[in-house]
Amino acid sequence: MKLVFLGPPGAGKGTQASKIADRFAVTHASTGDIFRQAVAGGSELGKTVKSYLDEGKLVSDELTAQVVDSMVIDREDSFILDGFPRTIVQAELLDEMLDKRQMSLDGVVFFQLSDQEAVERLTGRLVCQGCGQNYHVKFMPPPEEGVCGKCGGDLIVRSDSSMEIVEKRLNEYKEKTEPLVDYYRKQNGLLKIVDAALSPDQVTRDTVKVIEEIMG
Repeated sequence: MKLVFLGPPGAGKGTQASKIADRFAVTHASTGDIFRQAVAGGSELGKTVKSYLDEGKLVSDELTAQVVDSMVIDREDSFILDGFPRTIVQAELLDEMLDKRQMSLDGVVFFQLSDQEAVERLTGRLVCQGCGQNYHVKFMPPPEEGVCGKCGGDLIVRSDSSMEIVEKRLNEYKEKTEPLVDYYRKQNGLLKIVDAALSPDQVTRDTVKVIEEIMG
């Protein structure tokens, strides 16, 4: 099973990737985790990634692809890629990496979510100053407003949940990642769509159904 999970910020694709990976006993390869593993491994590739991260630079498409190639494609028979590819260039590099091994993707699952729903999810997130427990004003509210149900600490808006940052993330997604939907749609039914606006449990059920269809 070789899958890519796509979706806008707030769609929950990382959560779903983790659940599906557990259910089907495959590797969940998120870009952030792959970078951390590469750095921890101390290889020349990992040192190069570390230099980018330490300087606060975006890791280039080519370097990101090299890390995915080394840490995932070269090691795993089955995987879910979460956060890669993020651009058309990365998608083309992924195609090349798979082609040279005479492999191909089995499917691309797109978790569809409207801009309005994405904003609502991303701007309502709270975190406890004491224990770090996460909440959401609408979807996972604390038992008492402003108070952590776990340790009684004060809740504050997460630093990445301001409207300014959320709009920036969504704009970047639309510019760089959303074109991948059409890229994969043109490839013989490779793209499968799941409605990410439903409850997390329903999204998981729908995703399982889609993957069972993909795998026949």
